[in-house]
Amino acid sequence: MKQNRLLFFAVLIILAGVVFWSFSKNLGQSDALLINDVSRLNPTHVKAIVKNEEIRGLQEVLSEARSNDLKVSIAGKRHSMGGHTFYKDAVVLDMTDFDKVLSVNPEAKLVTTQSGATWQQLIEYLNPYNLSVEVMQAYNTFTVGGSVSVNVHESDIDYGPLIQTVNSFRLLLANGTVLKVSRTENPELFSLVIGGYGLFGVILDANLSVTDNAIYKKEEYVWNYTDYHTVFEMVRSNPDIKFIFARLSIAKDDTLLREVIVTTYELANVSGNKYRDLEPPSKTALKKYLFGLSRKYDWGKKLRWNLQKTLSDRFEPPIISRNNLMNNDIRYLDYYSSKNTDILQEYFVSVEDFPLFIDDLRELVNRKDVNLLSATIRYVPKNTESFLSYSEDTVLGVVLYFNVGLSEKEQEEVGQWTQELIDISLKHNGTYYLPYQLYASQEQIREAYPQIDAFFEKKRQYDPQELFMSKFYEKYALAGQ
Repeated sequence: MKQNRLLFFAVLIILAGVVFWSFSKNLGQSDALLINDVSRLNPTHVKAIVKNEEIRGLQEVLSEARSNDLKVSIAGKRHSMGGHTFYKDAVVLDMTDFDKVLSVNPEAKLVTTQSGATWQQLIEYLNPYNLSVEVMQAYNTFTVGGSVSVNVHESDIDYGPLIQTVNSFRLLLANGTVLKVSRTENPELFSLVIGGYGLFGVILDANLSVTDNAIYKKEEYVWNYTDYHTVFEMVRSNPDIKFIFARLSIAKDDTLLREVIVTTYELANVSGNKYRDLEPPSKTALKKYLFGLSRKYDWGKKLRWNLQKTLSDRFEPPIISRNNLMNNDIRYLDYYSSKNTDILQEYFVSVEDFPLFIDDLRELVNRKDVNLLSATIRYVPKNTESFLSYSEDTVLGVVLYFNVGLSEKEQEEVGQWTQELIDISLKHNGTYYLPYQLYASQEQIREAYPQIDAFFEKKRQYDPQELFMSKFYEKYALAGQ
């Protein structure tokens, strides 16, 4: 009898183990299809995540999706924060293996790269030719295709949004056709796809203009925000100054959103290759530690701001090549918490309206006790080539980095004060950037982008089955239909 009981318990243990293993296996499979973006605010189960290195393979995925009435989303590094790169039960094309730099023409200063290549890969490829990219984000980890899809911009005052530097690209349409797209071939798609958030097709590769890997000397000043237009005009009048970066104070004191550190990079009269070798990322751990302090403590914000004002040369060298300046590592911003996360937002206002916008921003940050981690200023020259242009006139982009709670109640609060910020930008004849969390109301997106419904109609013309789908499209195009 005792042996029977032991055998019975042994069988139970074995069965429990089998059930647990099966459950764990299924759970792992389920988790593998739970996708999110860098904000961690959009967990979404998808049908499949597919990587492919060949165009034929991508065409087969689209064909199978059409046959099975599935939706398709297109993803790179997933730094867009509003579900732009996935959709519930969709097939997600992960383009990060479609990442070859295909060719370079040093004389013509042109490079062709597949869309899944990162800017870091492109910079490393171009550096031996003493060439550099013209426009990219502030950090090097994003894919070229993702950057084209959101029409990024940065701080080189000679260039506007990325569309200005794109000569052509190849696009895989929903029906499997591959088109060459440029300002002269399929020009309507050129304006729709660049800044089109992956809704018209798969960007396969792009031909971009590049520039010299120049050497710059750094100068830094502290100004009052109301005088920023003065230094800005001084900088623009000097043709040798190529970059201007501006950071507003996040310290919770009388400097908050009043003091501005203005950093310029001017062509340096140096010869030789001393500065042209790519330098590895440095001080990542220290930057991460200091940023973490500012995320949690007001005194940490003040410490970080004072270090930026007094010791920036310890973090950023005074003489630097263009490639080293642009080859920034984002890892110090990596952050994982079960309670909160970091998000980006950006608002565009005219140079004249900038001080008024900052005054309203400061009032909101104080009133709502918003955890503001960074506030930087970008110059965006007028460029209207993209259908969803955010620079109908020359504007300043105010890039804001916040730490926000993950709970439903906290997210409701974030949504409320974000809508206030959008209203503030609209009040000052500005707009906001679309790659971020979908807090804007239906009315706000249409006031900020009056052409948005025409954009969605163009999407349906080129993709009548609405094969390419995202949470962004679902919210603003499909809601109420």
